[in-house]
Amino acid sequence: MTETSKTKQIIASDDATLRSDVRRLGDLLGQSLVRQEGQQLLDLVENVRKGVREGGGTEILEKLSVEESVQLVRAFSTYFHLANVAEQVHRSRVLAEVRAQGGSWITRAVDKIEDAIKNPVPGHEISLVDLEKWIANLDIRPVFTAHPTEAARRSILSKLGEIASLLDTPKTVTQDERLAETVDLLWQTDELRLDRPEPLDEAMNALYYLDDLATNTVPEVLNDFARELKRLDINLPVTARPLTFGTWIGGDR
Repeated sequence: MTETSKTKQIIASDDATLRSDVRRLGDLLGQSLVRQEGQQLLDLVENVRKGVREGGGTEILEKLSVEESVQLVRAFSTYFHLANVAEQVHRSRVLAEVRAQGGSWITRAVDKIEDAIKNPVPGHEISLVDLEKWIANLDIRPVFTAHPTEAARRSILSKLGEIASLLDTPKTVTQDERLAETVDLLWQTDELRLDRPEPLDEAMNALYYLDDLATNTVPEVLNDFARELKRLDINLPVTARPLTFGTWIGGDR
């Protein structure tokens, strides 16, 4: 079975879990709406969803007040936030399973390099000396930018991150309670800023992501990279900086 086939098989086997998570979060949101806004808002959401699914819904929307319209938009927006979190957790599970069965993408890349060294293609030979030079000068630089479509506030991102962490832990009564509490807090939090963010605000948003990357992802990637290089008898130089970060945030002000 090819790598692609294995990945597709893993994705298919975990789809039921994804659907279950989305349904679970949707139910928690519905309960939260009833607790905080009343049954009428949940009924409105369900009626609009049913109407749209059946190719209608226009008549309902035309009769809404401004306040009802705002609440309806917030309800659907919150639902899509929760569905996106569930999909991200699902993707994380799939990637973890792929790594468990076939190694990380770094492992697979080094496998190909090792094969190229052992079985060189005429005119495209790779030597360990050349490889060591390339590795010493390797510089991959993801760049952060304040993208206009990323308007979510840090308070929203923080709560969505907590929901993702809870979904990724074994299901218990306590976990359900914490999920319900966090969904309540998510609904109570304003999603968008009322004023234009300043460069400092944009920088703080970038730091939110950088903090998580520096704590979890970057050390894991670099350790994996160094470990795989040892298979080729190459040690990552202490002065090497194969992964750095750049930013354009505030550059247009």
